[in-house]
Amino acid sequence: MFFSRLLDIHRKFVDPVRQHAMAKAYTPIIRSILIPGCAYYAFITYRHFQDDSGMILAMLATISTLTSLSYYFVRQHVLAGPEVSLKRLELSGLLVNLLMYLNVLSYLLVHFEQTKIIYFALMAVIFSTTGITLRVTLFSVLLSLVTLYLFASRLPGELFTQYVSIGIATAFASISMTTLLRQAILRQIDARLLADELATKSRHLADTDMLTGVPNRRAMFDKIDYLVQQRRPFWMGIIDLDGFKGINDVYGHIVGDRLLRAVVERAKAMDVEGVTFGRIGGDEFIAILPGSMNEDEVRQMGDRSIETMSAPYLIDSLDLTVGASAGFAHFPSMGSSSAQLYEKADFALYKAKSQFRGQCIVFDTAEDQEMKQAIAIERELRESNLENELYLLFQPQYSPCMKRVVGFEALARWQNANLGLVRPDHFIRAAERAGHIRKVTDILFTKGLAEISNWPEDVSLSFNLSGQDISNQAFIMSLLGKIMASGISPSRLEFEITETAVMSDLEESKAVLESLRASGCKIALDDFGSGYSSFEYLDELPLDKVKVDRSFVRKVAHSETSREIVAGLIGLCRKLDLRCVLEGVETESEMAILTPMEPDLIQGYLFGKPMPADEARKLVLDQEDIPIKVRAATRHSA
Repeated sequence: MFFSRLLDIHRKFVDPVRQHAMAKAYTPIIRSILIPGCAYYAFITYRHFQDDSGMILAMLATISTLTSLSYYFVRQHVLAGPEVSLKRLELSGLLVNLLMYLNVLSYLLVHFEQTKIIYFALMAVIFSTTGITLRVTLFSVLLSLVTLYLFASRLPGELFTQYVSIGIATAFASISMTTLLRQAILRQIDARLLADELATKSRHLADTDMLTGVPNRRAMFDKIDYLVQQRRPFWMGIIDLDGFKGINDVYGHIVGDRLLRAVVERAKAMDVEGVTFGRIGGDEFIAILPGSMNEDEVRQMGDRSIETMSAPYLIDSLDLTVGASAGFAHFPSMGSSSAQLYEKADFALYKAKSQFRGQCIVFDTAEDQEMKQAIAIERELRESNLENELYLLFQPQYSPCMKRVVGFEALARWQNANLGLVRPDHFIRAAERAGHIRKVTDILFTKGLAEISNWPEDVSLSFNLSGQDISNQAFIMSLLGKIMASGISPSRLEFEITETAVMSDLEESKAVLESLRASGCKIALDDFGSGYSSFEYLDELPLDKVKVDRSFVRKVAHSETSREIVAGLIGLCRKLDLRCVLEGVETESEMAILTPMEPDLIQGYLFGKPMPADEARKLVLDQEDIPIKVRAATRHSA
């Protein structure tokens, strides 16, 4: 059994991964021995000059000086690199042992003392640590003990027997120490390798889109950020499916998910060298192409990809067809950061979908002129009477337990005199880009305060804050001032933030949110699970509520994994004393699946679309038959 353990240790030693780990584990041990050893043999050299003379002095001083210098050289040069191979470490350990052995051997050959034979036994014990590998250790221990035996054989029989007994005991002790030490180190190495393996798997899962198996938004933007940091030219392309939403609405999410997987399989089958393909959400994909390609090559590849994706699909005996449009931008000629590049590619995609559906559009200087719409939005934000044009819609948050609406989320809308109804994502993004977002937030928040004053005291209002809002503490304090001046209880106000809004400066955002919470307001984390999701925020941020992203809810009807995730999030929020909102509940079948999970709050079309202020006011003033009235309001809004 003992030797089988030795063989098992040896088998682990020959594993290249473990050899590398062993080298990293043993290098600091050997380096820590060498400096004291260097000093010790420098002292021994000094003692030789005190005690010896002539040829004996020359021989012994030369050996001890060589040992001291060798120890220093090995520590400072041979083992000084960041990566030391096990072979180099093994040879270094053998050299350390042989020099130590040579010093003792030469001294006893010149000055033989019977009591100092025990040095060879002591060296055998030291060699059990410094031998690095099993073969070097056994060789060093055996060499030391054989030498002990040879010197002891010159002694009288009784002393010889005693030293033989010492040698045998030392041999077992040394081998046992070698075995125990290496087992302990190997256990630590195995634990670390397992942790590394689990971390790698965890990273892979975190970077992989659950539905399609390709890199997700996080992984793709990590790579883009890396390429930008390294200043490596590349093309970014955004590909959006045309007609997918209709198929998803008509045939359901199961067919829609299978269609997305089929699209990805076709894209992967193209297998173009140097191209990375991933999914960033919904029916939107992203591609990274080598920067060496010219515009014509990119356009040709994009058109070929679109043609491949647009061919008919046979899904569950259904003959389905979707189109695709793509927009591409080049780094660094079209953008100096990942955000700029994404905006340019997104604008090219917008142009493709609005004007050249089914084609690949490359952003160029001519498109700068076509960005007049974005410029017009920024101009209207500066010049229009936003007090009159901005307004709010309110979407109910329904409590299944209380069977009533307990609050609303305020949703921004803008009806401009020149541009008409401007999409919220368009004007909010433009406001952030032009530095007008705090003006927009201030106007909308004032309107929200005015409306909540007409509601019962137990109905709350949830209001969205952007990253720029949170980054300005003075502005946040001005919002608190408005609350105090209104006489409305701060506990009725809830501020929604997204992970992307706080991730740029977590500490500053945390301080601002703590100020809001200290005033009595509530803090909600919106879109939890939508790409950048990290449980770290649940621990780091002062939260009262978590809003689970609709991407999980819409899959509960056909995905066991999604059901487990939603149930787990509900349970986690309950344990953390956080309110939990499930967003995007649209059908009775989804609600039937969610009901046994005992959800806290529901927000979705099933219980109300975004509605004008008067309808929201009517809804909360009559809560006797909530489900019927909410659905009636929903039909009326539609």
